[in-house]
Amino acid sequence: MRFKPLILTVLLMISGCTQLMPRYYTASDYEKALILYGEGQLTPAKEKLLNIKKDFPGYKAAQELLAKIERLSLILAERYNAIGEEYERANILDLAAKNYRIALQFDPSKQVVQKRLKTAEQQPTLSEEIKPAKNKEAVKPEILAARHYSRGVALLEAKKYNMAIDEFNMALKLVPSHTNVGKLIATAKKEREEEIDTHLKKGIDYFQKEELELAIKEWDAALDIDPWDKTALDYRARAEVILEKIKEVKKEK
Repeated sequence: MRFKPLILTVLLMISGCTQLMPRYYTASDYEKALILYGEGQLTPAKEKLLNIKKDFPGYKAAQELLAKIERLSLILAERYNAIGEEYERANILDLAAKNYRIALQFDPSKQVVQKRLKTAEQQPTLSEEIKPAKNKEAVKPEILAARHYSRGVALLEAKKYNMAIDEFNMALKLVPSHTNVGKLIATAKKEREEEIDTHLKKGIDYFQKEELELAIKEWDAALDIDPWDKTALDYRARAEVILEKIKEVKKEK
C-alpha cells in the first residue's frame, strides 16, 4: 500500500502521537476524546470534550474536535431520520420509531423527528396486530408474515438491505418455519457487505491518491447502507483529521 509524501507525513504525525499517548485510563479527557473519536464513538468522545475547562492548554483543539463531532452527529441524525421516514412510508411504524429514537440521540433538538416518533409510538406494535379488536377476528400470523415477506423481497430488490432484513426477521417471528426466509436474510447480508466493501475500497483508492473529499464521499455511501459500520466510521473520522492536519502543514510552509 503506497501513500503520497504529504499523506505519509500526516499519518506518521498521527501514529506518532498515538504511540506516545499514555494508557487510556491515565489519559487526559482530550486524549481520551481523540481515542474515542478515532474509534467512531461520538457520544462518549463528546462527553469527554464537554468536561474540558477553558484553562486547559488544549482547549482550542478540544473545541475544534467538538465542532467536528457535532457536524458528524448531524449527518448521522439525518441518516437515521431518513431511514425512519422510509419505514413510516412502508407503514412499519415500530422500526420507524426505533430509527427516530437513534436520530434524536445524535440531535435531540429536532422537533419534527420528535413529533414523528410520538406518532409512530402511538400505533400498534407487531404483537398487537395479531390481537383481535372488539367485534373483529384476529389477524392470522401467516397473513402478516406473508406481508412482511413480500415487503422484504421488494426492499431487497431495491437494495434496502437493512430494511429487507428487518422485514424477513419479522416474518420469522410470526412464522418461524416460513419458507426461504433464512436464505433471503443470508443473501441480503452478503449483498450488503459486498456493496459496503466496494465503497470502502474505492474510498481507500481515493485516499491513496490524496483525493480525500472523494474518499469521504465513498465512505459516506457505505454509511448510507449501514450507519454503524465501524470501518467506514473509522476511515471517515481519520480522513477528516488528516484533512485538518494537511491544512496545518500547508500553512506552515
